[in-house]
Amino acid sequence: MLNKMLLPHIRFSYMFLVLAACFGLLYALQLLGIGTDLIRPDLMRSLHISLMLYGFVPLMMTLLPFALFDKEGILHAGSLRNLERFLWLWYIFLVFMILSILAGVTRGLPFYDFAYELNAILALAGLFYIAALIQNVRNYPKVPRWVKVSLFLVIISPLALLILMNPQYGQVEKMLQGPHGDNTLGMSFALVVIYYLVIKLSSEKISFETKWHFLWQIPLAGYAVSVLCRIFVGTLSYNAEWFFQYLTLLYVPLLYRWWKDAGLSIAKNRLLFISIAAFLFADVEGNILFIPSLRHLFHRNDLVVGHAHVAVGIGLLFLALAIIKPYMSVGRYKAYFWALMLSLMAVVLSISGIEQAGFADMHTEKLWECRALFGALFLAGLLYRPTGIGTDYLRRWVHTWNTITLYNAAGFLSDGVGGVLLLLFGKALYDMAGIPFAPGYQQIVFGFVAAVGAIHLMGVLYPRYGEASARATVLARIVTAAGFFALYKNGTFGWIGAFICMTDLLFVLVYLIFIKKEPSYEKNDMD
Repeated sequence: MLNKMLLPHIRFSYMFLVLAACFGLLYALQLLGIGTDLIRPDLMRSLHISLMLYGFVPLMMTLLPFALFDKEGILHAGSLRNLERFLWLWYIFLVFMILSILAGVTRGLPFYDFAYELNAILALAGLFYIAALIQNVRNYPKVPRWVKVSLFLVIISPLALLILMNPQYGQVEKMLQGPHGDNTLGMSFALVVIYYLVIKLSSEKISFETKWHFLWQIPLAGYAVSVLCRIFVGTLSYNAEWFFQYLTLLYVPLLYRWWKDAGLSIAKNRLLFISIAAFLFADVEGNILFIPSLRHLFHRNDLVVGHAHVAVGIGLLFLALAIIKPYMSVGRYKAYFWALMLSLMAVVLSISGIEQAGFADMHTEKLWECRALFGALFLAGLLYRPTGIGTDYLRRWVHTWNTITLYNAAGFLSDGVGGVLLLLFGKALYDMAGIPFAPGYQQIVFGFVAAVGAIHLMGVLYPRYGEASARATVLARIVTAAGFFALYKNGTFGWIGAFICMTDLLFVLVYLIFIKKEPSYEKNDMD
C-alpha cells in the first residue's frame, strides 16, 4: 500500500535532485567564464543550494516516520491522503521558490535564500503532515518514546519555522553576522534525531533500545539556551558560539553507540554508513575550522564549499537514499560512483581553499575545471539507467500512442521543453534575437508556459487522462493567445508576442478541428 503510493512521489522528487545538480554544474561553469549571461551567477548558486536543501533530500526525509509505521504494521491507510496533500504543497513551494529566485527575489543569505513568505506554504503543509502522523500514532497500543519525541518536534515545527526564518527576530539572518556555532548545533541535533530513526528503520532487531542518552540531551539543552540568549539577550560572543559548536562532537560517540546497538553492518547498510561517515567527518572538520586562527583563513573560501559538499552532497543525500531503500534501492556501484564524484569535488575544492588561504601556489582555475568535470560526471550518474527505459522500450511505448497522446507530446515539446529552456536561457536567446528582455516579468510568463507543457506531459504519462489534459490546455491556450495578442498590439511584446499567440491558437484549432471527440446528438427516450 505505502510502496504503491510512494514510488511516483520518489520518482517525481528525484527530478528536483537532477535540477539541483544541473544548476550546480552551470554555476561551476560560470566560475570559469562559461554561460555567465544565461542566469546571474548568484541566482544560479542560490537555486543549486536551495534545491539541495529543500528538494529531493528533505522530501525523502519526511517519508521516514511512515516507513517506520509500515515496518511496525500500524500504518493507517487514511493517513496517506494527508501525506499526499503535504507532498503536493511542498511541490507548490518548490515551484514558487524556483520562479521567485529566477526573478531575482532573494535574501542575500548563504542558505535559505528565498522569500520569507514562502515559509507559510511549508507551515501549511506541516499541518497536513501532523494530521497524517496523528492518524498513525493512534494505532499504537502504547506509544513508544521515539514517537512521542518525534511527534512533539513535528507539532512545533510549523511555528518554529516561521519564527527562526523571520527576518527581524529569527536566527537565519544572523548567519551573515557571526560564526553561528549555535545554528550548527541546532541543525546537527535535528539530523541526529533523523539518524536515530533511520538506524531504527534499518535495524533487523524487533526491539531497539538506545543508551548514552546524555550525549544528545546536553547538545539539546545547549541549543535551547543559545536560542533564548539570541532572542532575549542579544548576540553571542565568539567564545560562547565556539562552546556551542563543540557540543556537536558528542554526536560522534553517540552515533557509534546507536550503530552497534542496532546491529548494523557496512555490507547490509552501506548507504547509511556512507551518510554517517560523511556527517561525522563534516562534524569534526567543522569544529577544527572553528578555531579562530583557522576560521580567519578559511571562512568563505573554497574549503568551506567543499565542507558543504561533504555534509549535504554526501551526508544528507545518502541519508535520504537510506530512507527509501525499502521501496527503491540504489545499486551498489551507482552509490559508490556518486559518493566518489562528490568526494572528488570536495577534495579539489578543499585544495583550492588551501591555495586561497596562502598555504600553496596552485592554479585555482584548473581546480575549478576539475570541479566542473566531477560535477558533470555526477549529473551523468544521476541520469544513467543501465536497465529500464531503453530505446526498445521507448519504441514500443510510442507505438501505443493514439492521436490525443501525440497531441499532448507535441504540446509538451513545444511548451514544456520550450518553457524550461526560456526559463534557464531566456536572456541569452532574447539577446541573440535582438529582443529586449525583462528578467522578472518575462520569467514569470515563461513559468506559465512551462506549466502548460507540464499538463500536456501528464496526458502523455497517464493516457487515460489524455483527453482531460488536452481540454485543460485548450482553455489555458485560448486565454494565453488572447493575452499575447493584446500585449503584441499595445507594444509590450514585439514579434515574439505574435508568435506565441499564433502558436497557442494553432494548438487550439488543431484540437477543435481534428482531435476533439464529437458529442452524440441522438434522440433520447424522452423525445
